[in-house]
Amino acid sequence: MQPAASTIDDRIPIHVLTGFLGSGKTTFLRHLLGEPDLADTAVIINEFGEVGLDHLLVREVSEDAVLLSSGCLCCAVRDDLVSTLADLLAMVRRGEVAPFRRVVVETTGLADPAPIMQAVMSDLQLRRGYRAGSIVTTVDGVSGINSIGNFAEAVQQVALADCVVITKSDLVEPWRLDALGQEVGKVNPQVRQLVSSRTSMPSAADIFDHEESWQPRHFEMADTPMPGRHSDGIETFTVEVTREVDWPAFVDWLELLLAGRGQSILRVKGLLPVRGDPRPVVIHGVQHVVYPPEYLERWPEGMPRGWLVFIARNLTRTAIENSLSSTFAAAH
Repeated sequence: MQPAASTIDDRIPIHVLTGFLGSGKTTFLRHLLGEPDLADTAVIINEFGEVGLDHLLVREVSEDAVLLSSGCLCCAVRDDLVSTLADLLAMVRRGEVAPFRRVVVETTGLADPAPIMQAVMSDLQLRRGYRAGSIVTTVDGVSGINSIGNFAEAVQQVALADCVVITKSDLVEPWRLDALGQEVGKVNPQVRQLVSSRTSMPSAADIFDHEESWQPRHFEMADTPMPGRHSDGIETFTVEVTREVDWPAFVDWLELLLAGRGQSILRVKGLLPVRGDPRPVVIHGVQHVVYPPEYLERWPEGMPRGWLVFIARNLTRTAIENSLSSTFAAAH
């Protein structure tokens, strides 16, 4: 009798980390990459905006982070992802980078993960070296029900997930977490749900040791990638901040802006020069919530001195610039 052929697939898994705007993808990814088990992981990050920021935060724990050009992975930069993955394999063969055991693709909060996996797995060259891994979706414990109820992107991200991580559980009451878990279950009854907080996050083993490779059970594979689908009226724009800001005045302005226009502002992220502090300050707000600032050790080379990236609906750059200018004038 001939021995059974090996069924072990030694190709490199590509995992997709997705989740709606502000759901905590980058924070969760930084946590995972801080674990020794994920030291040999290549990271590809996509951001929807004119200036990228998340890759700078991730590089604090992993130098192997690649930022794709601005655009949504499920739409404009799908070809960039395919070529980047091919280049990584080529660099490993040439000895230019160390071998890696897995790839994690962090998508923009507006991405549909289906066409991403479809584009990758339909490329014959990539399929020789890579295989589909898990789709992991972060869902905001604070605003997740609102996102699922109002945005097709949030629903699609949950529907295609192998694992859902409900974040910020320490910021909401247990009954709200239960209600959110039920909403997630309505969208994807079979999905595995984990809960995360600032002080207690799932480990890499929790996420990847239970890996369930992406399968065509989600939808049929097609000869051409599926088009990405976005809610109407969502746009991104960048506001430059060329002068040092007075921190209390800026925080007051941002909190008032999100309180009054939070339904229009899906996310705001930025890097600011703050008077009296040599470190760049990382700003992050989602709908009505401003999160505590973070700090980089130094200003990144080649980056603008200060900027705010908005992802908004029915809100213009001009309105933000005029409002911010009034704040600067009042603070001086």
